Amino acid sequence: MAATNEPDGSAPHAEKPPPKPEGGPQPRASEGGLDLREKVDQMGMILAKGLDLAEAGVSLGVTIVNRIGSAAQQQVMERMAAAMQREAPPESAPSPPMPEAGEPPPAEAPAFYITNRLPLAPGGTVKVSFSINNDSMVAPKKVSLRIEGFQGETTGASLPAAAMSIKPETKAIAPVDFEKFVLRGAVPAETPPDVYFGWILVSSEDELRIPVRLVVSS
Repeated sequence: MAATNEPDGSAPHAEKPPPKPEGGPQPRASEGGLDLREKVDQMGMILAKGLDLAEAGVSLGVTIVNRIGSAAQQQVMERMAAAMQREAPPESAPSPPMPEAGEPPPAEAPAFYITNRLPLAPGGTVKVSFSINNDSMVAPKKVSLRIEGFQGETTGASLPAAAMSIKPETKAIAPVDFEKFVLRGAVPAETPPDVYFGWILVSSEDELRIPVRLVVSS
C-alpha cells in the first residue's frame, strides 16, 4: 500500500496555497437577486417588529393576524380538534339528535380580533393599538379606517361609534412596511359591564373588516 511521509517538525515548510476555483472567477449575483433578498430580509424584520409593536396585525394582501387573544387561541384549538374528530372513522355510537327545523345555528365567534389588554371599566378610556402591513414590494397603499358601533353580547347595550376614533384615520403605507394605528375613546359611565363587539372597516383597493372585542368589567 502507499505510504505518506509525515513532517518531522525540524525543517520549515510552506503551506500550500488554496486551490483556485475551477472555471475561472465565480460570477457575482445579479443586482436584481440582491435587491430581492434584501427586500425579503426587510420584510422579515418588519414583521418581527410588528409582532412586538401591535396587538394584532392585518395584511392588505393576505389576511394575517400577528397576535390573537387567549380566548381566540382556545377557539381555534377547539375547532381544529373538532375537525380532526370529524375526519376520524365513525364509531358505533348513537347519532346525536337532529336540530329542530327552523332553529338557527349558533353564531361562531371570529377566529381573530383586536381587543383591549388592560382592564376597561365604565367611565374609563379605551386605547388599543394595532398595525396594518403592506405586503406589496413595489406599490404603496393608502388606507382609510372607520368604526362601526359596538353592541353588548349579553345585555344588548350599545357602545356608540361616535365615542371612539382611530388615529390616524388615513395613511399611505410604503411597500413592505407597516403603520401603527390606535383605537381611542371613552366608555360612558352608564355603560353596563359586558363584552362589546364592533368592527374597524379598512378601505383601500378592497374593503377589509377587522373584528373588535372590548371587554368592559365592573
